[in-house]
Amino acid sequence: MSAAAIPGPVEKRRVPRHRALLAGKLATEEASLTIDCVIRNLSASGALVETTSPHLIPNELHLLQVRDGVAWDARVIWRRGNKVGLELGDRHDLKDVTERSLLALRRVWTHMAAR
Repeated sequence: MSAAAIPGPVEKRRVPRHRALLAGKLATEEASLTIDCVIRNLSASGALVETTSPHLIPNELHLLQVRDGVAWDARVIWRRGNKVGLELGDRHDLKDVTERSLLALRRVWTHMAAR
């Protein structure tokens, strides 16, 4: 059997993810707990993040992407070692956010972006 005939892995995602290497932060509601992470891949509906503290991550949280100043509502789908798969919900532009519930995320982002 030639290498061309060997089937590859089956893609189960609805939207393909794109490789990334982005600074991120995982945050609980009101940003009472924040955890540094690296965003390894990203799509409109999901992300793979790596962190040194996966055991601290709650099932419902926010994912902040520092470079573009955006945050998503997120839900943990799976955990393997230091990697966590997230389902992404609503996207929030932290540059223009006025919703009271997201102001803590904006403060976290502005602090990170100032570094």
